[in-house]
Amino acid sequence: MKKIFWRVFVYFSVVLMVFTIMIGLMFTRFNRTNIVGAYKQQLGDLGAGVAQRTSRAVQNDEADAFLDYMKALEDFGNQQDIDVWILSNPGSASPLSEDYTTMDVRTVKLPEETKRILESAYNGKKKNYSDYDDIYKKTMLHIAVPIRDNAGEVVGAVVTSGPMEMQENTIIQYEKYMLICVLMGLLMAVLLAFYFSRQLVRPIIRIKETALVLAAGQYDCRTGITRRDELGSLAESMDILSDRLVQAEEYREDIEQNRRDFFSNVSHELRTPIAVVKGYADTMAEGYVQDPVKQKEYLRRIQNECGSMERLVSDLLILSRMQNPDYELNREVLNVIAVAQDAMRSIRILMSEKDLTGSVTYEDECSLVDGDYDRIRQLFTILLQNAVKYSDQGTQIVVHIVRENDRIVTTVKDQGSVIPEDEWENIFDKFYRASNHGGQEGSGLGLVVAKSIVERHGGRISVRSDKESGTIFFVEFPETSENIS
Repeated sequence: MKKIFWRVFVYFSVVLMVFTIMIGLMFTRFNRTNIVGAYKQQLGDLGAGVAQRTSRAVQNDEADAFLDYMKALEDFGNQQDIDVWILSNPGSASPLSEDYTTMDVRTVKLPEETKRILESAYNGKKKNYSDYDDIYKKTMLHIAVPIRDNAGEVVGAVVTSGPMEMQENTIIQYEKYMLICVLMGLLMAVLLAFYFSRQLVRPIIRIKETALVLAAGQYDCRTGITRRDELGSLAESMDILSDRLVQAEEYREDIEQNRRDFFSNVSHELRTPIAVVKGYADTMAEGYVQDPVKQKEYLRRIQNECGSMERLVSDLLILSRMQNPDYELNREVLNVIAVAQDAMRSIRILMSEKDLTGSVTYEDECSLVDGDYDRIRQLFTILLQNAVKYSDQGTQIVVHIVRENDRIVTTVKDQGSVIPEDEWENIFDKFYRASNHGGQEGSGLGLVVAKSIVERHGGRISVRSDKESGTIFFVEFPETSENIS
């Protein structure tokens, strides 16, 4: 990952350095152009003014007055360190007279560049150049401006010459400052490149570390990155993956725990009935029981134990399926009243054995839920079988159904054994049997299955028991939206 950091750092540094150097060069060039341009403008304006004054003096024949002007111009040039030459155009039909010139080019050996700008001025064009001058022994700026008569003919030229020393010093000073600024900019570029590279690569490193932790099986690890960019989206995706892996691990652990519980419960609960069956079978096989009546009694007991084992295995299988998150209910819109009446009819024979009466009462004929008919019928069957088992002889079992606050509330009430209050929550645990079960047969799984059915339908189940009211199981289901007006 360090390779990525250094690569990004180098890229950032190069880009910022190139940008800084380009800006420095551009500003240096711009400043040089401005300084030289301003000086050119100054000398050019001076030359144009002298040319205009000379032209006017020639037209008005003001030779004496022009002499005073040239003296003043000479004093000005001395003060400003500027030379002003007024030259006659030898190629003109009426060149300037000596009264209006300050120099005769025939007496001075001019550099070739100076001659060229003079020729341009004689041709009516303003021209300039800057270079080392052998006459002045320094770098000079020369500007040649044409002088025209009243007919527009170029009769001469004005050459203004000024040293570039001050401008060059100014440019050099500026370039020093610019160099310092560029060096500081380069330093800032390196620091910024380091900072931004670190900011860019740090989330990648964190995501990589998180991925390695996830690969090691620690699925609850999160990136802790909150950014509103592509890296933030990648980190969020990694966190979502972490959550999904945690859920998958929890799901796998639940499945594995259910599997272990199932085999543990089956092996534990089947051990006793199998031992009983084996004992009776061994006794009969060894011939210890010769009495036909006794043999028939032993066979009946073996038959009862086999029935108990069959019910136990059935309850365990149902419970295992209900606790499996992948188990899907066959949902449909059901009338809870009809399901309760169906379950009540199925246990009429059991009720008749104890001379019990049963009824299903309700307040609203349309009490609809979204649920699995077989599972809800099984729920009522479990509660009613328990009611029959623990009811006193000749009492009544009542199922009452009512709509309350968008929920269907069902109560199953019987008169018989009272469940101690400190055991109300425990009776929904696996293989738990109330302390006053009275030796009644049972696997201790019925209410666990009932609770799983209710919870898979998004409902709740509870119990209340006392001597006056009897034992009442409360079951609540969400009312289906099709039943809401």
